[in-house]
Amino acid sequence: MRTTILTLTFFFLTTFLFGQSGDKVGQIRKTVEQINSDTTYITKTLDNEQFLERMTDGGGQLTGYFKNGQLVKVWERVGLSSCTSIYEYYFQDNILIFVYGQEKVFAYVDSTGSFDYTKQTVGMECRFYFDNGKLIKSKFTGQTRCANPPSDTQAPDLLADSKRYLELLKK
Repeated sequence: MRTTILTLTFFFLTTFLFGQSGDKVGQIRKTVEQINSDTTYITKTLDNEQFLERMTDGGGQLTGYFKNGQLVKVWERVGLSSCTSIYEYYFQDNILIFVYGQEKVFAYVDSTGSFDYTKQTVGMECRFYFDNGKLIKSKFTGQTRCANPPSDTQAPDLLADSKRYLELLKK
């Protein structure tokens, strides 16, 4: 009897805990949809030398999207010789809630020994969901060519970058 009660208690508690995380992810998705559907933002754009610590051969761009003086989204593009890395950071009340990353790779042409810069395909996608500065869920698909494969260990760097971008774009 005691084992049954313990088992049922464990089952209900874990269902409740995972349900909370799932609800939070659903709320984050709705917020991201709302941010992406709004077309009334004021934008501020920085070029590569204004936000990159090291220059890249394909350059970079950082764009902040502001609503009522609050930063709600940051779009980051960094170009390399064989790919383009794009990350979107989403904020609620100046707190990072979601990051979507994508790496687009240029086709390599064996006959010329170079990349075809007119054709890109998505090689990797990643999603990071945050709640109060803590990673609560992540998802990764595809392979990277230009960077380390995405993983949960990337979360502290994304949080640090988001804070730095928040400060840079508010200047």
